[in-house]
Amino acid sequence: MDFAALYRDYADTVYSYLAFKLKDQRLVEDLMQETFLAVHEKLQQQVEISSPRAWLLSIAHNKMVDFLRRSQTHQPLHAASLAADGEPAPSTLLVREALLQLEEPERSIVYGLYVEGLTYRELAAMLGLPEGTVKSKAHYARKRLYHWLQEGSPK
Repeated sequence: MDFAALYRDYADTVYSYLAFKLKDQRLVEDLMQETFLAVHEKLQQQVEISSPRAWLLSIAHNKMVDFLRRSQTHQPLHAASLAADGEPAPSTLLVREALLQLEEPERSIVYGLYVEGLTYRELAAMLGLPEGTVKSKAHYARKRLYHWLQEGSPK
């Protein structure tokens, strides 16, 4: 694969994923740079890539986890999309509030499935979990979100 094509096609996806997990824009930009530096190095090794999006998000996820472990600030925060007036959009607030009802890795699974459109297999590779575990966690996350939306509290 060509590095320029990967960057052009997936930079927004990687940035959105990191911005979803972290609210510090500088940190997101630093991790973006580290991610694509790692991508460039791995491409030099002629690695075989079956799903470029999952591969890139996996690298970004690992870079983020490594940073959080090093800094001991293990507080994944979530960025909200902003409306034109600089305030979070109402629909974004609802989605954000709903996702905050979940714990990791369920939050990442729901984000990957429904925002990024990843498959269970791609998420399993990205998160380092068995595919069956990802499916199970997705099922229970959907169930908790359903109850939260219906009753106002997770079950």
